[in-house]
Parts: sequence; C-alpha cells; structure tokens
Amino acid sequence: MALWLEQPAMRLFALTYLLLVLKMMAIGWVTSYYRLRKRVFATPEDYALQGLSPRQVRDEDVERARRAHRNDLENILPFFAVGFFYALTQPSIGVARILFVGYLLVRVLHSVFYLAAWQPWRSLVFALGQAIMVIMLLVAFARIW
Repeated sequence: MALWLEQPAMRLFALTYLLLVLKMMAIGWVTSYYRLRKRVFATPEDYALQGLSPRQVRDEDVERARRAHRNDLENILPFFAVGFFYALTQPSIGVARILFVGYLLVRVLHSVFYLAAWQPWRSLVFALGQAIMVIMLLVAFARIW
C-alpha cells in the first residue's frame, strides 16, 4: 500500500475517495437528523425507543435525504473502482486533479442541490459527474486493454 500511495495520482485518488465517503456519511447523518427532529422513524423498535407508537408517516425531508444518500451509494461506490483503475494508469497529476477534485466537487454540489430541491442544477452537476466517470473509464480501458 505504501508503494501505491507514493504515486501522486493514487494518493490524490485515496484522499478524494475518503472525502467522498465522509460526505456520504454526512448525508446519512442528515437523514438521521430529520428523523429525530420530525419523529419519523424507520422501524417499530425505533418508535419504541422514543416511547412512541409506530405510525405510517412519510416525511418529504426524510425521504429527500434518503434519496440523496441512495444516489451517493449508486454513484460514489462505482467511482471507487473507476478512479482506482484510472489512478493505476499513472495519469498526469494535473489531469487527475481536474477529474478527481472535479468529481468530488460535483458530488458535494449534487447533495446540496438535492437537499435544497434545486433543479436543473442537480441534474446538471449529476451529468457532469457522469461525464467525468466516463472519461476516467475510457482512459482506464484504453491503457489497460
């Protein structure tokens, strides 16, 4: 592992990915915050812990945060594989910085825009993140093939 982290692109990828995981955890915390604040829980035992009777209530803020978290799971987890293999191709550190930091920024913005219900901004940054992933995927394929 130490040898991999000596490569600038791999070190940048590792830092970027750890920050993305932290951001993804933060969205999970937002979901918990809304659940506690609005007293809308996921399971009967959660209601029992709070001394409440279970109820079938859906709160839009809780659901929006859950969808944002799910979107992170669907996009940040694949970034791990794509970014890892891209970093293994020893790309230019300047290009890697644009792609890795760019992806981090668009995912942070995507979460902000998702929670704030700002369209078309959410869709635009989502598309930009997908474009970054496709670029890295194509470069990795080309260099590994």
